[in-house]
Amino acid sequence: MQFETESTIVAIATGSTVGSGQHGALRGAVRISGLKTRHILDSLFPDLSHTLGTTRYAKRFTTCIDLPELGEIPLSVFYWPNHRSYTGEPAAELHLLGAPVLLDQVQTRVLNSGARLAKPGEFTLRAYLAGRMDLTQCEAVLGLIHAHSQREFQVALAQLAGGLATPLKELRHDLINLLADLEAGLDFVDEDIAFVQEDEIIERLQRAEQRVSQLREQIEKRQGQGVEFQVAIVGPANAGKSSLVNALSGSEASIISPIPGTTRDYVRSRVCWDDTTIDLIDTAGIEDVFDSSPRAIAQQKTSEVIDNADLVIVCCSVQDTSNLKPIAMAPRLWGAWTKVDLPHERNYHWSIPVERSFLLSVHSKQGLDELRKAIVDSVKQWQQQSIDVVPMTGARCKSALSQAADSLAHARQATLDSAGDEIVASELRLALEQIAEVAGTVANNDILDALFSRFCIGK
Repeated sequence: MQFETESTIVAIATGSTVGSGQHGALRGAVRISGLKTRHILDSLFPDLSHTLGTTRYAKRFTTCIDLPELGEIPLSVFYWPNHRSYTGEPAAELHLLGAPVLLDQVQTRVLNSGARLAKPGEFTLRAYLAGRMDLTQCEAVLGLIHAHSQREFQVALAQLAGGLATPLKELRHDLINLLADLEAGLDFVDEDIAFVQEDEIIERLQRAEQRVSQLREQIEKRQGQGVEFQVAIVGPANAGKSSLVNALSGSEASIISPIPGTTRDYVRSRVCWDDTTIDLIDTAGIEDVFDSSPRAIAQQKTSEVIDNADLVIVCCSVQDTSNLKPIAMAPRLWGAWTKVDLPHERNYHWSIPVERSFLLSVHSKQGLDELRKAIVDSVKQWQQQSIDVVPMTGARCKSALSQAADSLAHARQATLDSAGDEIVASELRLALEQIAEVAGTVANNDILDALFSRFCIGK
């Protein structure tokens, strides 16, 4: 793709294919961007010429356009006269009825007035080249276009709003300041002037290294984006796990039986509470199995579910005395005493560390609403803290962030070894290059071609 920004481009910016036939949407839009935008609008709408010339901020106008054989068609003109548009240059959108014949004729009139047809992704490419968004946000635009679920749409929207761009920008800013302090000291090495002390260098490098590692781990774990918040329901056999999942989901997805080992594979139930989508995963009962039987395979799958879960809820019947130590290594663990409506003598003491504890009865519904609310609150808090990315960003970022983390670790070790500020500064530059590659501050043509060639025309 040629990075040419001198010409003025135009394209139909709304879709027209619905099902298997060509149908117009209720409304359509023709997008224009470039230095000749004002000239084109003047030629199409002479009645607006004076007003457009005095407009200094984004504004909407209502007018008509004369189309061959169709006559005057009413439309709205949205005009951005300066760099504060999506593309960072004068731009306009013509909004009218979504009939394909109308949009095609309006686009033809714009082409005849001095514009050229935009290439796939060229509007977003110009936004990137103008510094209006970084590469992760451009990838988010593509994610929005191709989103097939509410989750995918939300992930792309959060990334477009700066979910990844903001922490990357802050990290890069901190490292640039540290590099400036080091290089300032190198300029005055003969005068023995230090602009930053060794302890402070180590502290700032550790902070940056932790932040890069955190970003990398979050991206690697969440880049699937189609996966909702994972709640694994685990515990001994006959602890009431399947009954709990069915009660929470309002379905009969899990088979219920008093026979131990009824659940041999995990069962996933997707629920939506308070506009929050969650995956509840019913697992096989925890037991010690050391052969290669189906029960052993079930234990392996349960272990994998625990490792990948965002939250693990261990269920234990008030009448049970099973050993729960195999579950103690879960990263985030809640406890649920089940069947509390049955006669029992239990002090509700957990032998493993749990963040929260609940008393539940599927039969009497005790504690179910409290557990639902706690899970929803936990998911909302997680959504504010986690960084989800569209798949393209995740695939591109992993290697660069890993190399950035390695460079920061080398810089920190060089500081500890008193290897010299020149070595530390060199490693810092390498780390900054990798972070810049993630954000697209430094990007080669192959990366840009791979991204923007996947866009549709008009975006």
